[in-house]
Amino acid sequence: MLTENFYSIIDKELNDIIAKYPNDEHIRKHKSSPANQKSYALLIWFLDFYGKTADYSSYITDGDNDGSCDIVFDIVDNLGKRVYYIIQSKWNSTENVKKEISKNEILQALNDFDTIIRGRKGRVNDKLSAKLEALTEHLKNNGEVKFIFFALCNDNHQADDNIKSFKQNHRRTEFEIYDINRLKIDYIERKFKRISSYNPLESHYNPEEDKISLEVQKVNSSSGNFIRVPKPFESYVFLIKPKTIFQLFEKYGFTLFFRNVRNPLLESDFNREIERTAIDNPAFFWYYNNGLTAISSLLPAEIRDEATTIELTGLQIINGAQTVFSIYKAYKDASPTKQEVMDRETLITLRLLQSGGRDFDLNVTRYTNSQNPVNDRDFHANDEIQIRLQNESFTTKYWYEKRRGEFREVPPGIEVVPNYVFANAYLAYQLQDPVSVFSNNIQAEQSGVDLNFVTRRDSSNGLYDTIFDDSTEFFDLLAAYLVLSIHKNMAGFDLKTTNKSVSYHIVALFRIFFTKYCHKKYDRSVNINFQILRLVENKSPEVIQKILLFTKKFVAELFSLRKEQSIQDLYTFLSQPSQYEKIRGLFEDFDIDVAGIDALEIAENEALWNNITPSEESIVEE
Repeated sequence: MLTENFYSIIDKELNDIIAKYPNDEHIRKHKSSPANQKSYALLIWFLDFYGKTADYSSYITDGDNDGSCDIVFDIVDNLGKRVYYIIQSKWNSTENVKKEISKNEILQALNDFDTIIRGRKGRVNDKLSAKLEALTEHLKNNGEVKFIFFALCNDNHQADDNIKSFKQNHRRTEFEIYDINRLKIDYIERKFKRISSYNPLESHYNPEEDKISLEVQKVNSSSGNFIRVPKPFESYVFLIKPKTIFQLFEKYGFTLFFRNVRNPLLESDFNREIERTAIDNPAFFWYYNNGLTAISSLLPAEIRDEATTIELTGLQIINGAQTVFSIYKAYKDASPTKQEVMDRETLITLRLLQSGGRDFDLNVTRYTNSQNPVNDRDFHANDEIQIRLQNESFTTKYWYEKRRGEFREVPPGIEVVPNYVFANAYLAYQLQDPVSVFSNNIQAEQSGVDLNFVTRRDSSNGLYDTIFDDSTEFFDLLAAYLVLSIHKNMAGFDLKTTNKSVSYHIVALFRIFFTKYCHKKYDRSVNINFQILRLVENKSPEVIQKILLFTKKFVAELFSLRKEQSIQDLYTFLSQPSQYEKIRGLFEDFDIDVAGIDALEIAENEALWNNITPSEESIVEE
């Protein structure tokens, strides 16, 4: 999603807020200044979006002579800890959304926050004055404070050292910048994936590191509280109540599922059925639900038969995310009486396993989710590089899908591209290894294993580490995909199903001719991939189409279909690295004619796509 498109979405939502609260004193006061109205509406939007409260009026302290402080409020979290939040916003018009927040604006915000901490208020309105007095008492009691500066433009990292110094000077104090890209990622998570991501207005704990106290249930006086499996890794089966799940999710939220291949959906028919059972038929819940599987980094050395509470370190729920979220919602919305009934009658099975290391944990995750189809790529969806590539894609019209079906809704003008499609295009085009694409796709069809998402640690043939490393940039993936997509449109095949043709080899060899073309027509400093992106963005793909045609004509001359041996020769070219390298060498040695390519007529050569090579079925059969 382009930044200006996201800005338009927010702009419309701010107009809706202004229309919703016509009698608000600040909205009325700024009626002659739409920018000031929207700046104020942005504060309301921020509170509403991150789920703080619908009654925004008691939180916003913005007013005349307010000392640049927009929101001050405090929250008591589920552990009884009070945290103060101080928020300052920066409204930007549409022409500034691509610009960076100025360093001076960040420094001014830090200076304002520093003034607040030191109790030097200056002239402020009565509401803010009362809030700051309460904050002063909070600081005297060694309380935690979090400052948030958010703006509808881009972050500026020139102030990072100043932020670091601010945090060092003020202990138990956090500072975060929320720029338009950060807001956009959270917006996409909530609106289009329908999952809840990190919330800046909540206290955050790390379930992978924290010590957790877990209450377990004793069914009757004659039985123990658990089943223990001591070897090869310590494991237990417990029964727990809805209240325990509620408390876990209330504290840790979606970080409980970091190692899970699926995130819970905020809304789904399946989840509603789980909620209904928990509320209407709590005694039947254990019979209808498979329960949860979780991994702990450190279990107690011993658990007494009489124990009803155990302490463990590090908890990740690797199967049962939908159950946890549904129970949480049902319990949260239930009356105190209904909660008591749920706790008395509902039992949920919890399989708790001692972590056996990355490989063991990954396999447990894989096999406990095998009742529903899970692809190899799903197990890497939470890898840092997959998250980074997806976030980078959100600045474009092509969204990177790292997990199947994760986008429940897609806005107009956005194309969702699965990461396995990107991986194949990148491996062929950027890494010049179309042979692996060809061979892997045949194997994946036969065995169901996609080596693009298998590491070398799991298999010597794994390609994941080759494709996805620190040097992998989204815009290189996108350039590869766009060339493949243009080729697809000319050749008339489906990227998601056609994997065994010459297509990936054409795309790989195209890069050699396109590089020669650009170096000769422009200069050797031109960035080839950015050139592809510019051509597509400007709706001028003709050069790409012509060089694809030229590439395929060159291949056709090498593999004349009139020869009896041509299909076998072509199959060798597709499946043998040495043969591809031989052909690639011929491409590297060829002196390309820029004028000849520019003069190519696409319409006159369209028949090439159907006649130049045999069908993929005949290639594979041979």
